[in-house]
Amino acid sequence: MTDRPYEQAILEESYDEVPYQSYPFNQTHPIHLFTFAKLLGLNPPPVETARILEIGCSSGGNIIPMACHFPNAKLVGFDLSKVEISKGLEQITDLKLTNIELRHQSILDFNQDEGQFDYIICHGVYSWVDAAIRDKILQIYRDNLAKNGIGYISYNTYPGWNMVNILRDLMIWRTQKTQNQWIKIKQGRSTLKFFADGLKEDHTPYAEFFRGETELLSKQMDSYIAHEHLSYYNEPCYFYEFNAELAKHNLAYLGDAFLANMYIDILPAHFSQHLTETEDFVEIEQTIDFIRNQRFRCSLICHPGPKIDRTPKNKKIDDFYLQYVADNDKPNLSFDDIGKVGEINFYNALSNLKVRNPTSQLAMLILMEEKAKPLHFNDLCQKIVERSSFNNIAAVKHHLNDDLNLMLAAFAGLINLSSYPGDFTLAIANKPIACKLSRYQAQKDNYVTNRLHQTVALDAVAKTILPFLDGKHEIQDLAHIARSQLDVDALNLLDEDKHLLTDEDLIKQRVEQACREALEIIAKQALLINP
Repeated sequence: MTDRPYEQAILEESYDEVPYQSYPFNQTHPIHLFTFAKLLGLNPPPVETARILEIGCSSGGNIIPMACHFPNAKLVGFDLSKVEISKGLEQITDLKLTNIELRHQSILDFNQDEGQFDYIICHGVYSWVDAAIRDKILQIYRDNLAKNGIGYISYNTYPGWNMVNILRDLMIWRTQKTQNQWIKIKQGRSTLKFFADGLKEDHTPYAEFFRGETELLSKQMDSYIAHEHLSYYNEPCYFYEFNAELAKHNLAYLGDAFLANMYIDILPAHFSQHLTETEDFVEIEQTIDFIRNQRFRCSLICHPGPKIDRTPKNKKIDDFYLQYVADNDKPNLSFDDIGKVGEINFYNALSNLKVRNPTSQLAMLILMEEKAKPLHFNDLCQKIVERSSFNNIAAVKHHLNDDLNLMLAAFAGLINLSSYPGDFTLAIANKPIACKLSRYQAQKDNYVTNRLHQTVALDAVAKTILPFLDGKHEIQDLAHIARSQLDVDALNLLDEDKHLLTDEDLIKQRVEQACREALEIIAKQALLINP
C-alpha cells in the first residue's frame, strides 16, 4: 500500500482502538438515491443489478445489508481500519455472500482501474480526513462514478460548527496529554460536565448553548465522541465551498438527501419569498444553511450535463410509493371523523399541512392506515374510489393534485417517497420467514437491519424468536423456544398478585400470546418476507 503520513497512521490506530458503530443509514441506500434522481428528472441505473461502492465502510453495517437484499448487485467496500474490515469479512463468510468484497485499504490506494460504479457512498469520512484525501475522494467520484450514476457524501458544515467547535477545542485542549483513547473519551465527557455544571446558574445564550450541547453529547456513544470531537481531523466547510470543490472536479450537485432540507416554503415567509425569486441554487442552499445554522449535510452528486429540476411538480407523484411519517393534532382520529372534525393539521418538526376537504382527509387517513408499508399513488387513488363518491381514478388524481398536493407534502417531509415498494410482507404466515440477515443479527445483538434499511431495536421475545423465523417453525414451536429461554417477566407469567402462574394451559396461552404480539411487531418493522 502507499506510504501514509504520520497523521493517517494515527487515524488508522484510533479507529482500530475505538471502533465506530457500523449501522445502516437509510439516506445512503441506492433505492433512496435512485428515487431522488428520478424525482429530479434523471435516469439512474436500476438498483437490482448495480455496482455499488462504499468509501469508509467500517465493518459493513451499511453495505452488507444491501448485498443481502440485492443478490444480483455487485458491491465493494473499503476502510482504513483492519479491525473493522475483519469483522465485516466474518459476517460475509457467515452469511455466505458472494456478491460483496470488503478490503482493508487506504483511500489513497483506490484508482481509476477499479472500474465504474453506479452508486458511490461516502458517509462520515469527508470532513474527518486531510485536504489531500478529500481531494482524492472527489477524484474517485469523478473517475469511477458511472455516466448516469449517483453519489452520496456527508460532511460537517458551517455555520453550525462555528459554535460546536468551541466544545471540540475545549475537549482536545483538556485531553491533549492523554494517549489512551478510552481515557481520553472519559476525560472529554468529564470536561463537558465540569463546565456545564459551572454554568448552571448562568442564563446567557452562551451558557444555554453549552448546556444543550453537553446534554446532547451525553447521549452519544463513546465512538462518536472519539471520532467527532476528539479526532485528529474535523474540517467543516460552507456549502458554497463544497460546491466549488465539486466544480473543480467536474462534478455537479444534485440535491440534499433529505427533501425537506431543500424545500424553501418551510422557511419563514420573509425568507421563502426572497428565495423563490432566486435562480442560483448555491445562493438558495447557502442561505438556508445560515437560516438554520446547519452543521451537517448529506449531499447527492452526479456528473454535469443532465437538466436538474429541483422544484416539486404535482403530477410526478404518480410514479412513486408513499409512506406516511407525520403526526396529526386529532388524537384517535378515525375514518368516521372525516368531514366532521373541521380542519386536521398533519405536521412534523419543520412543517405542517392543514387539510379541510373530506376527500383529502380520506387520502391522509388511508396513508396513516397503510404507513407500515409504502403504498403506490395509484393504489391510494383506488382505495379512495372504494371509500368515496368518486367513480374513477382520474378524477381522484385531479382532486389530489389540485387540493392536497402530496408532492409538496413529500418535500415538507410529511410523506416519504420511494420508487420501490419495499420487499417485505405484513402478513404473518403459519410458518413465518424473516430475512436471513436479521435472523443472523438477532443472534449477536439487540439491533437488526430491516428491509427498509433501518435499524430496529428488539425486545427480549423478538430477539429470541427471530433467529427461528426460517419458514420451519409454527407459533407453538416458537412458544416452546421462548419459554425455554426467557424469564417469567419477559413472558408475562405472573398473575395480578405478582405470583408465578401454575396453570399449565394458562401459561401456554400467555407464552403463545407473547409470541404472537412479537410477530405482529416484527411484521410492522419490515422484517418478514414472502417464501
